[in-house]
Amino acid sequence: MDNLNKCKLYYEDSPNYLVQFRGNFKKQIDKVSYACGDTITNSIGVISTPEQNLDTLLKDVPTITFIDPRYMYVLQDTSPTSVDNINAIKSNPYLSLTGKGVLVGMIDTGIDYLNEEFIRDDGTSRIISIWDQSIQDGQDTSVYIGDTYTNEQINNAITAYKNNGDPYKIVPSKDSIGHGTNVAGVIGARGVNPNFQGIAPDCDFVIVKLFESINFKNKLQKNSIEYTPTYNGAEVLAGIEYLKNFSIKAKKPMVIYLGVGTTEGGHDGNNLISKYISSLGSFQGIITVIGVGNEGASSGHTSGYIHNLEDISSVSLKIPRDIDFFSFNIWVRKPNVASLKIIPPSKETSDFIKAKSNKTTEIRFVLLDTKASVKYYSPEYFTGHEVINVVFEDIKQGIWKFELKGEYLTDGRYDIWLPPEKTLSKGIGFLNPDPFTTLTTPSTARKVVTVAYSGDNNTLIAASGEGFNSNNLINPDITTLGLNILTTKPGGDVTVSSGSSIATGIIAGACALLLQWGIIEGNDPTMYAAKVRSYLIHGADRSNLTLRYPNRKVGYGFFDLLNTFNTINKTYTEARSTNNDFIEYHINKVFIRINKHITRNLK
Repeated sequence: MDNLNKCKLYYEDSPNYLVQFRGNFKKQIDKVSYACGDTITNSIGVISTPEQNLDTLLKDVPTITFIDPRYMYVLQDTSPTSVDNINAIKSNPYLSLTGKGVLVGMIDTGIDYLNEEFIRDDGTSRIISIWDQSIQDGQDTSVYIGDTYTNEQINNAITAYKNNGDPYKIVPSKDSIGHGTNVAGVIGARGVNPNFQGIAPDCDFVIVKLFESINFKNKLQKNSIEYTPTYNGAEVLAGIEYLKNFSIKAKKPMVIYLGVGTTEGGHDGNNLISKYISSLGSFQGIITVIGVGNEGASSGHTSGYIHNLEDISSVSLKIPRDIDFFSFNIWVRKPNVASLKIIPPSKETSDFIKAKSNKTTEIRFVLLDTKASVKYYSPEYFTGHEVINVVFEDIKQGIWKFELKGEYLTDGRYDIWLPPEKTLSKGIGFLNPDPFTTLTTPSTARKVVTVAYSGDNNTLIAASGEGFNSNNLINPDITTLGLNILTTKPGGDVTVSSGSSIATGIIAGACALLLQWGIIEGNDPTMYAAKVRSYLIHGADRSNLTLRYPNRKVGYGFFDLLNTFNTINKTYTEARSTNNDFIEYHINKVFIRINKHITRNLK
């Protein structure tokens, strides 16, 4: 694979897009002067070009069959409120599993490879490989951007550091944000610091540091949004493909943890990246774990119904201040068809804009000096829904109304999702928000473990994304603690983290234990994602009788590591111990000895 490190366009303010192709896409894209691109899989690629060139590109590169819309992916953390919460899940001494022999692939902000929590007692690194997508002029042509670093190079960098040399001359990858290091600590910190230890302290890591989108960053700066890292779907998908191939080549089982998500898309698991992730479920020993995000209380989703032809359904959106650039999509579920009218605060309404696929209608609101463009995708490539893309330039503060009129109806259902809350001005939101179906993409994919989060004593958290998927597929699968978890940070100090990513890290660590038990220790060599997901679901705590399961908020219940292992194999035997304070179980090759008093507390 040729890489894009030499494509200046890619590292400037040029948007990139995921594409689906048939044939020799690379040969055709290399002949184009106004765009650059590369392959990720044998049918999915990435291009970089200004948006106005897309229609021309489709003609000049006919192997491209579909260009995926650009959605902003953000980190899935929240602000913690205290520093003294250590979950009992993280230090269960009754399971002799540590994640040994299992790879944990992480797609996030990188990792502090000099942190002692990720270095073995013999001084060698537990990080087997790093693909840093942000490195320019990389030497590894097997990846299209950035550069990769081997375990040997990382070990040499660690040795240089211990000898007062500069490790970054050997491996220049840093986690300047800290999010990836935080979650890696939750998953697999060794416990060098006696205050905490990861779920799988003997696992090995394969790290993908995501390339931050320059184009998205510049748009947020123009909108005066406080800095928040934003990422492209192309780099996310490429990172997952890299991890999958690494696992296959190494012949080791892998848990793939994804630390980013987006609010945009159809939320039915049928967009390009979700379908790709779902396909990984057919690979033995590869488990993908994704969080539902932190958008449950963001007022960023609304939904409704148009009941009869020519009926009108109205949506009101609060814009708290003038914004340079703002956009969203309206998803009208197939086979329904609707037309759109925009009513600004000045009341100078547009006409109803009827669906004309792939045609853009420009609207200028003279009194506000605001420009809007409306483009229909009917049907949308993957889902078949009608998608109405609405883009504003210089949108003014006030209450904006959007009216939908039925042109063809069955049930008349529609949904609107705003971009991630972190990327918007404070106070933007629908006046009648719908908290359901606020889980982020691609946690809506099939054959993955989808994780929601809770507070102490399984208290529900409003910010945690809620299901189900827009097509009623059951997500999330399971819920675990996600507030105020002690972990490590770059430099090795202790910190506290909260949010969807942290809860996802806990479950990723648990999946590493399951893969060790099943594949490494030979108890269940045919572990696929569906089986691991079922183990977690069957072992979940459903003792809260005020909830019905599966539940939009918590899925099939609350994570219970002990009960998960109890339900894995019903052939375990209870030993008759002479000490009445203990219960002992044999589950194939796993021996568990539990204090009866602790089992009461865990329940």
